[in-house]
Amino acid sequence: MLLLRRMAQFCAKLQLTSAFTSAILFTFFPNDQISVYISGYTALLVSLVPLVYCFVNKMIVLIFSCLVIFNVAPIWFLYLEAVLPGYDAHDNIQPEYIVLTILYVAIFQFSFNAYYALLWKPVSRRSIRFFKFLNFLNFGTGFYTKTALVAFILPLVAFYFYYGSGEVLWRALTAGRSGGGGTGLIMRSAVGDSSAFMLPLVWIWQLVPLLSSIALIRSARGNRFMPGLAFFFGLLVIFVFFLGGSRSAMVFVAAPVLFFFFYYNRNKGIKFWILAGFLMTFFIGVMEFQVRFRGNLLEVIADPAKAAAARGLSSATTFDLTESHRDNNMYLFCLMVKSYPDQYDFEGFNDFFATLLNPVPRALWPNKPLMAGAKDLSTQRSFILEGPLNIGTTSLTFSIVGNAYLASGLLGILIYSLIYTLFCLFFDGLLFFSLPEDPLTIGILAIGIFLAFWGYRDFFALVSFLYPLLLLIFVLKFIHFLKSR
Repeated sequence: MLLLRRMAQFCAKLQLTSAFTSAILFTFFPNDQISVYISGYTALLVSLVPLVYCFVNKMIVLIFSCLVIFNVAPIWFLYLEAVLPGYDAHDNIQPEYIVLTILYVAIFQFSFNAYYALLWKPVSRRSIRFFKFLNFLNFGTGFYTKTALVAFILPLVAFYFYYGSGEVLWRALTAGRSGGGGTGLIMRSAVGDSSAFMLPLVWIWQLVPLLSSIALIRSARGNRFMPGLAFFFGLLVIFVFFLGGSRSAMVFVAAPVLFFFFYYNRNKGIKFWILAGFLMTFFIGVMEFQVRFRGNLLEVIADPAKAAAARGLSSATTFDLTESHRDNNMYLFCLMVKSYPDQYDFEGFNDFFATLLNPVPRALWPNKPLMAGAKDLSTQRSFILEGPLNIGTTSLTFSIVGNAYLASGLLGILIYSLIYTLFCLFFDGLLFFSLPEDPLTIGILAIGIFLAFWGYRDFFALVSFLYPLLLLIFVLKFIHFLKSR
């Protein structure tokens, strides 16, 4: 774990170099497209350094840490859109604003790594002390198998009675966003309704792949029928969230399964990592498939060529990283940097608190703060309307750096980067307990690492997927309390 601190220190220095490079280019060559490429690829290479650091120090296990994954995340969520032709930021934003935006990202990454190095000792100690209870939870295969089966069946039964119809439940499971779903099981309006009371059951259902994977890993050879059945149900949950059309929801439930696959095979040499590369490429294709169609994916799967032709697409998906969908994060962030604070005042932390309060049912709190993304199109922010592209939705992401900048500029960046540092440091403390024979701890770490990556997309993405993990930790803590009495 000490290597993580050293890595954070090294990354902080490199991020300062990236920031300095962008600042020089913005000052002296603001309107030159080459400045975008130099600034963008410098930032991209700096983001890859933690991976190289792990291989050079022969500590492959540290790839499975929140620190490494968080440092890599800007590549996917920001940098590629800036440097690849055909994407919104590259094609529609003046070079000076792209370079300036990359400078702000570098400042955010520097702050994150600097905080990580400074706070490593006190936060890691508290994390280790908090998660120490995991050493005393020695559940058997049967426990995980039964828990996974109950976690799969109970929410289905509850939602059947909630909807009062098997047909409506089937639509919620399979129709995706076109059927009002997108999060598996639950269908609700953008501003929330009584279905919010059912959210804990959705969180339980999302944990089935994790619990069933642990059951299968812990099962003995020749006695795997029931754990295998539970794992099959876990795969069904992943498939349902695939049908939902939401990449984030699908990746969240699939993360433990994928993580276990990589973690337990990481020392099998180059052949495994080649296979892993093909698997991740396939996963990119699966996500692209979701983005292109969103709903009624069962019909699309039945005839992908016909569905693609109906949408005017050459194919149903792509496995090419440079052609896959981007979320407009960089484009929107650049528009934001162009407009704030010169034209508009920073918006403060309303969305921050509204995000934290999101699970509270509006039936209990009618005046609960409303996130900007949940409002109708008439409330779309002016800086977006003034941009060259017509964005027909308010449900947009700017990346976590964009969230921070929109709230309060550089001050927002310092505050949000501290929040993410504390989160990553806290869950990296699990590395202290992560032994191959303890899949529960490894599974919790897997979800934490997913959140470190996908949470870069938006603060709401971090918070909304944190609740199932907090529910799991609370239940485990409660069980430990009962056992220790």
